[in-house]
Amino acid sequence: MTRGKQRQSGFRGIGRHFVEDIMEASDDEILAQYAEDIGEPEANAARMRAMVERTVLLANKDRLHAARAGASANKTTQPQPVIPIAEARERLRQALASNAHDDSFTLAARKETELSDADVLDMLQAMRALGIIK
Repeated sequence: MTRGKQRQSGFRGIGRHFVEDIMEASDDEILAQYAEDIGEPEANAARMRAMVERTVLLANKDRLHAARAGASANKTTQPQPVIPIAEARERLRQALASNAHDDSFTLAARKETELSDADVLDMLQAMRALGIIK
């Protein structure tokens, strides 16, 4: 056991020596050693930037694919029944009348007759989604 502790102590001393040597070196000495061992720092920095950009691009593509998959999964596959616009307006009038006592249920000071056909259908769909009408 003692011999193992001595060996660890020796490794720590070598490690401390290397750290001190690095800390005492100037930036120019570090760059010169880097260029000798690995290559030009500017070229390595350009490679690293390109790698990071590719990684960000791939991550963004993955997020986009996941969002598209989630959006397509949320789409209703059952077609909504086609309803004549006159009947749709009548259903909207009934829903508005039956909820007239509820202050949180308003039509923002617009009359049903001022709504476009698309607005009427959108409101009916929203009311159906909220469970106000069936």
